[in-house]
Amino acid sequence: MKRLMIFILFIFLIYIVYYDMNSGTIAINSPLAAIEAPAAETKSSGSKPYTEKKISQGETVLTIVEQLHKQFPVPIDQIRKDFEKLNPSVKADTIQVGKTYKFPLYEKEVAS
Repeated sequence: MKRLMIFILFIFLIYIVYYDMNSGTIAINSPLAAIEAPAAETKSSGSKPYTEKKISQGETVLTIVEQLHKQFPVPIDQIRKDFEKLNPSVKADTIQVGKTYKFPLYEKEVAS
């Protein structure tokens, strides 16, 4: 009986890992081309330029800013503050898949 329970637990664990890898938070089989943002229209909010992007599975504010700039142009805390300023009713760590948000663009990246 003990061996049967261990076997069932092991099968369940394998299923959980399989599900997570294919359609959960990790999603290994998603191609990098699908993650990259299409040419986005640049807009301006006051003096701060931004672009709008629809969130795909597995994306965070930091990964999107990194895609837009190829590296972090300013400190991470500044990115979070700028994102939350452009999206006043949303915290940077509570973005939802399928919704569109404004992401800050930084001029510092052009100089480097």
